[in-house]
Amino acid sequence: MPPRPVRFTTPVARDEQEQAAYLRELIDTFDGSAVEAAFVNTFARYDLPHAPADDDRASDKASFGVVKVLDDGRTGTAYPGLPWEPKAAFHTLAAYGRSRAEGVVRSPHSS
Repeated sequence: MPPRPVRFTTPVARDEQEQAAYLRELIDTFDGSAVEAAFVNTFARYDLPHAPADDDRASDKASFGVVKVLDDGRTGTAYPGLPWEPKAAFHTLAAYGRSRAEGVVRSPHSS
């Protein structure tokens, strides 16, 4: 496993809503174009685990993963037994997938 950053040298805000909004913007752009498929984000960055208690070492804030990776043997509550928890971007992708399956995807870029 590659080494993790020791800590941030400047304050970095955790903003899951910003990541989710950016992802939604990308999806809308792709839907309004001739793109057939796209890889938008990483599912999990296991080398950047979530560390809420030690904020200056919370290297997951630098991750584009759509889930928070838990370490130290912790497991999530949304999906018990798995070592991760969904982030807002995960829910954005899930909502898009559900709406696509129901045939109700509407992009501001489509005619």
